[in-house]
Amino acid sequence: MAEHSYDAARQTLAEQLLRDASAHDAGRFDEIGRRFDSIEHGFPRGADVALRKLRVAMTFWDGWIDARNHGWQTTRGIQPGEWPELARGVATDLLEGREIASPRVREYFDAVAHASLGGRAGGVADRLRPHSQDG
Repeated sequence: MAEHSYDAARQTLAEQLLRDASAHDAGRFDEIGRRFDSIEHGFPRGADVALRKLRVAMTFWDGWIDARNHGWQTTRGIQPGEWPELARGVATDLLEGREIASPRVREYFDAVAHASLGGRAGGVADRLRPHSQDG
């Protein structure tokens, strides 16, 4: 994996999470996830372990979008008002180059550590995993 593609993806993902957290706080829920598809499409591929935190962040972001799309149903125990705070924590961790610190985010959205993740979270994680031709 090229370092610049990882750094660019990490920076872009953090910025989007922060932007969406502000939109959520302001009640502009329709803005959450607007760039998800384009970012997912350009997501760096490969087996580099550094990508794991980006996969967790993307899976978290997708879970947030899904909760919004379903009338703020409680997703894995996360209440509607908790998403922005969790997103800011994930974004800060990404910007600082750290592993995702939130135990809840890691437990609910890390499909590598928790292979039993199913449903939508598991599907996103599967799409972001490296494939044999990647690596």
